[in-house]
Amino acid sequence: MSLPAALYADLAQYYDRFCAKVNYAEQCDYAVRAFRAFTRADGYEYLDLACGTGQHLLAMQQHGFVPHGLDNSSAMLEQTTVRCPQAQLQLCDLAEFEQQNSFDLITCFLYSLHYSHPTARVQQTLERCFAALKPGGVLLFNAVDARGIQNDEGVTTYLEGDNEQLSFQSGWHYRGEGEVLDLRLTITRTSAGGEVQWRDHHTMTALTFPQLKTLLQQIGFELEVMEHDYSALLAWCGESHNAIFVACKPLT
Repeated sequence: MSLPAALYADLAQYYDRFCAKVNYAEQCDYAVRAFRAFTRADGYEYLDLACGTGQHLLAMQQHGFVPHGLDNSSAMLEQTTVRCPQAQLQLCDLAEFEQQNSFDLITCFLYSLHYSHPTARVQQTLERCFAALKPGGVLLFNAVDARGIQNDEGVTTYLEGDNEQLSFQSGWHYRGEGEVLDLRLTITRTSAGGEVQWRDHHTMTALTFPQLKTLLQQIGFELEVMEHDYSALLAWCGESHNAIFVACKPLT
C-alpha cells in the first residue's frame, strides 16, 4: 500500500491508519522463518526497502535483527525515526542505494519492487540488492504477475476518527501488454471544514513471473518462489498470480 513520493508530505501522517489492516507482525514472522530456512549467512544485519514509517523495522528489531531502512520520502523517514530510533536510515530511491556485502537479509514488502520503473530499473534494484547482501544472504519480496491483474476498482479503506472521515482507494490496471502497470489512487478526507481529495496516477512496472525469475537468476541469485501465504512456508503452486520470492546470494 505504498504511496508515490509526491503524496507523502501531505499524507504521511495518515499512512499507518490507511495500513491498519496490514499485518506487519505476520509478514515479519514469515521473513524470519524464511531467513532461517534459506540463509547461509551468520549475521542479523537487516535492510527494509521502501520502509515507510518503519513498521517492519521495529518488528524485525524485536526479532533480534539490526534495522536499516531505505525510503524515498523524508516525511515517512521522520516517522520511522520516532518509531524505531535505533534504525539507520537512507533517503534514497530503490535503484540507487550502494552497499557491498553489508546485509544478511533484505526485504521489500507491499509489492514495492514494482515502483522501480521501467524494467531496467527493477533489474538495477535487484543488482544493488545482490551486491548489498553478504554471501549466503537472503532477499525476500512479494510480487504480482501482470497476467493476473483484474483491472477492477481495487480496494477501498474507510476510517473514522478525530471528527473526520478518510477513504483510500487504490487499484492496479494493466493494458494487456508492455511493461506499464498503472496504479490509480484516490484519497478523500471529509470533515466539518469540507472535503479534501488527492488523486494520483503512478506508473509501476508490469512483470510476469517468468520474466522476474529470469532477471533474478541472470543476476546470480538462487531462487525459491513461495505461495503468497504468510502463515506457512509453501512452495508456489505455479497458478496464483501473487507470490513471495526468496532469492539467496550464493556463498561463492
